[in-house]
Amino acid sequence: MPRQNDSGELFKKITALTLFKLQPTTPGDTTTTAPVLGTGAETTVAVTAITNFTSGEPVFIIGDGGTELVTIGTPNVTMPVVTPPKIAQSTGARFVEAIAVSLGKIQQGSVKWTANRALTAVFEEVGDAPVVYIPGSIEFALAFSLYGYNGPNVQLLTGYLENETGSGAALATAYQSLVGGVGQLLQTVQCFRVQALRYDAKNVQIDFLNVQIEAAISSDLSRLNPSVLNGTAKCSALIFRQYL
Repeated sequence: MPRQNDSGELFKKITALTLFKLQPTTPGDTTTTAPVLGTGAETTVAVTAITNFTSGEPVFIIGDGGTELVTIGTPNVTMPVVTPPKIAQSTGARFVEAIAVSLGKIQQGSVKWTANRALTAVFEEVGDAPVVYIPGSIEFALAFSLYGYNGPNVQLLTGYLENETGSGAALATAYQSLVGGVGQLLQTVQCFRVQALRYDAKNVQIDFLNVQIEAAISSDLSRLNPSVLNGTAKCSALIFRQYL
């Protein structure tokens, strides 16, 4: 949406922080049969098969353009997609089912995102000021802190695949989450989505795509202040949306 330049477009509050990751059990998993143009106007994506896909579920499109998160309609080989794809992909991109995971209570004021691109100055012998700046690569990061003191959140924020075991009924069957074990699996494809509101009641949605966790937990185990699990996620791209 274009700039409104009024008080209504001010950021108001976050309404959700959601993790999206690959469906771990019998996912819908197919490939595209035509290029995804990435114009932001496509309402369908042509795919090979529709087995195990369900209307309304999230799906990753993974290809030579990167990773994108969309939602599908009623499954069809001409697959309806909500939020038209913004990333162009060649034929043969993976089209695979994802699941949404709620992360629980978030520490107030902890959600932040950054974009950094370093510039290298080029000088010539006579002048004191740079002749030009050479732009480097851009890097995106999302930071947040969770109140949920549980094993899956510890595994998530240290970059390991969540595989908690046990029933929690007694010490002998306690919930257990290994972190740092030999041969332990790391996380695979995943995205974070921040959902928020502006003062004019418009929705803001930011998808942090193909994220990797940069483990940086510093948790104060204190009775005087709430203990939190803090994390940082680096991502290869993000998509920013605004809508009614």
